[in-house]
Amino acid sequence: MIKKILFIPLFAWVLISISSCTGFLDVKPDNYVASTENYYKNKQQLDIALRGVYAILAETFTYGNTMLGRMGLEADEGFMHFPTDNGTMGYYVVNTTDDKILNHWRALYRGISRANLLLKNIDNPEIDIEATERSNIKGQALFLRGYYFFMLVSRFGGVPLVLDPPVSSEDEYTQLPRSTAQEVYQQVLSDMEQAADLVEDIKIVKSAGRVSKSTVWGILSRVNLYMAGYPLNETARYQEAAKWAKKVIDLDFHQLNPSYERVFINYSADEYDKEESIWEVEFWGNGTGIYSTAGGAVGIINGIAYSATGTASWGFSQGMVRPHPWLYRLYDANDLRRDCAIAPYKYTDAGKEAFSPTSLIIERFCGKFRREYEKVFPKTTTQTPQNFPLLRYADVLLMYAEAINESEGNPENALKFINQVRRRAKGIDVKGNNTSADLPTGTSYTVFKAELKNERARELCFESLRKNDLVRWGDFYTNMKQRLTEAPAGTNTLYVSMRNYYTNVTPRDVIWPIPSYEMGVNPNLVQNEGW
Repeated sequence: MIKKILFIPLFAWVLISISSCTGFLDVKPDNYVASTENYYKNKQQLDIALRGVYAILAETFTYGNTMLGRMGLEADEGFMHFPTDNGTMGYYVVNTTDDKILNHWRALYRGISRANLLLKNIDNPEIDIEATERSNIKGQALFLRGYYFFMLVSRFGGVPLVLDPPVSSEDEYTQLPRSTAQEVYQQVLSDMEQAADLVEDIKIVKSAGRVSKSTVWGILSRVNLYMAGYPLNETARYQEAAKWAKKVIDLDFHQLNPSYERVFINYSADEYDKEESIWEVEFWGNGTGIYSTAGGAVGIINGIAYSATGTASWGFSQGMVRPHPWLYRLYDANDLRRDCAIAPYKYTDAGKEAFSPTSLIIERFCGKFRREYEKVFPKTTTQTPQNFPLLRYADVLLMYAEAINESEGNPENALKFINQVRRRAKGIDVKGNNTSADLPTGTSYTVFKAELKNERARELCFESLRKNDLVRWGDFYTNMKQRLTEAPAGTNTLYVSMRNYYTNVTPRDVIWPIPSYEMGVNPNLVQNEGW
């Protein structure tokens, strides 16, 4: 299905009209609140306001740029090579004044503020809108608010629970203390579980860029898995994670694309595949014309490097994200995902040049987001139209398999779900009789758990999920230091980047610090331990 732009064309307008709330704690909202409360009068205005809530996903300090390789979210899968960022969180030199941390925090609270304003006004009976449309908009706003809180709590721990829009610049909401992580997670569950009953079925939703019931169910599975692990360790949540993932599976709509590579070509080529890609961040255009602010940096930051002055049509990429040799070795030679996730060639003006068998793996690039497949021309150096995955069906299958293994202490009922992912990786019919790629019946709980962790790396690498996985498993610091012992020696800048990235990691990096600016303007905030 060709991608049709559903809410990005008004991206710039939305930012102008809705983003007066420039930060969570430094806002001066008097005129803003007065104008927005007079604004919500009809379906069109509600929908434009909803687009403003979605727009946060595509901002520079979320999935529009920094989360694509500059915030250490790849963890042990790979490292960033961009010497300009040396001494920042991209190299695990994390500090309270890092602008990427501050602006990430602010962006997410802007999204929460926009959702709060919409939710405050959505039930106004004077608004001319059908009941089902009202419910759908309300459900999406609730889910997105929950998702932004989820992003905050999984990276900062407990944060202020801002659930109402400000009424003046002196509103006490700017001085809220931090809620506990458990309290924030409970709010996330509340928002998302309400949303599940309000949003549309994915068969009706026109775009994977819009939230559907499948989106909500799948992300609820992820939320419960995080709650089941570190730091909350609420192990009963594994049953809840399985429940929500099973709802996606039992819908009997979603399935794995037979081609792993095609999943990522679709993101580049402006095509939807809702059966596999359940939810994705929308980007559009190349940074020119009426879509001058609607593109992103997918493929520019995390693509195959190519010079801005090159004469071929590959498309400029800084190629910041490099794989760790451990990830490459995790695939066997027949795993079709390996050469998709880790590009086996580089771009030159003359064509694609294969890496030699003797070249070091760290010289290669993240290969999932290749600009060669883009269909928007010219390919500029500033923005791309590539979408970015937030939830894929493969992830749902793996989450369900993990949750079943953990809740039942036995993987027998989980095998067929992880085996679907393993079969697709070998080009085997996922529902056929060929079992050559399967984990066998009789696999123990311990072996299954270890293989599940590896399978998530093989399948989901470079999709901004790995660090949170390692943290919830309690593996983060151990894995990062193990990857350091496996790092090749060398003195050029690429080797130095790799060793710096893994050397700089400390145990406190399982969580980010509260930005120092926010600590300064809100005396009720307490800094995370170790920061």
